[in-house]
Amino acid sequence: MQLGNPMTRRLSKRFSGFETEENAGTATYAGVYTKSAVFAAITIVTALLTEFLTVWFLGYEALDRIFIALLIATLVSFIPLIVMALIISFVPTTAKVLGFIYVIIEGGVLGLLALCVDYILPGAAFAALAGTGLVLLASLIVNYVFKKRISSAFVRGLIVITVSLVVIQLAVWVVSLFVPMLSGTYFWIQLGISVLCIIWATVMLFWDLSNIDSLVQTGAEKKYEWYAAFSLVTTLIYMYIEILELIVRIAALFHRD
Repeated sequence: MQLGNPMTRRLSKRFSGFETEENAGTATYAGVYTKSAVFAAITIVTALLTEFLTVWFLGYEALDRIFIALLIATLVSFIPLIVMALIISFVPTTAKVLGFIYVIIEGGVLGLLALCVDYILPGAAFAALAGTGLVLLASLIVNYVFKKRISSAFVRGLIVITVSLVVIQLAVWVVSLFVPMLSGTYFWIQLGISVLCIIWATVMLFWDLSNIDSLVQTGAEKKYEWYAAFSLVTTLIYMYIEILELIVRIAALFHRD
């Protein structure tokens, strides 16, 4: 059984067996991946500009004083991103406009995040970017060369394991407040959750590739290429953040007393 985003499946079914509007055109792989490349390029360029301008105006030496402020600004910036992502999920046609606003803001957020992480662990942001690229390349090869899909049973099992680890993590955290010796256990559970999140991001990536196949093969209108591209890029951004977090946790493991 193949996976599929419910929203994208509904779009595919809507146009399956029907002619598209006159002169509307139909979705193509080239169209989806070109738009994905545009979104990704804007995200990366904005992230680099944010990182460069922050250091240019504040100075790298000032990061030590404003580090916490940068982290708070990064976290707060996620609020409008969540709102826009919800709007796009419910109204896919808005991806053509909101998608650009989203990736510009997201690029700024990632730039600040990369700056904070690189300040503590130089080179981590680039390593996470390279890791994300490798996972994307491997997923494309598996999806289009070997024609492999992720089964729904695997997804259900992964969800159960992830939720169980999160519950255990919360329980151990509460207990560790009273029993300090459990703090080490808490760290290993967090590390396990980071690994599972990357696996989950990879599953979402296969999910997006399957949705792109569905949109193209059922003849969905060309305007929905923006939604498919937005979904793919946001999945890659999520994967980047999770890989970056895993790198930080592994580095912390080697620097523990």
